[in-house]
Amino acid sequence: MNFDELKNKAFEVLEENHEKVDQGIDAAAEFIAGRFGHEEQVRTVAEQAKNILPGGE
Repeated sequence: MNFDELKNKAFEVLEENHEKVDQGIDAAAEFIAGRFGHEEQVRTVAEQAKNILPGGE
């Protein structure tokens, strides 16, 4: 399997499971904000990450 095939498969999996990935990003953001503060900045970065990934808004 070459890099392009691997990349395409990863994008397919992300797209098929985007809701779970979004939930994971939200959970990580909540943990980070709770641990280190800066809730607004963490929330902004989490939203940007979700929008970049396949299946994002």
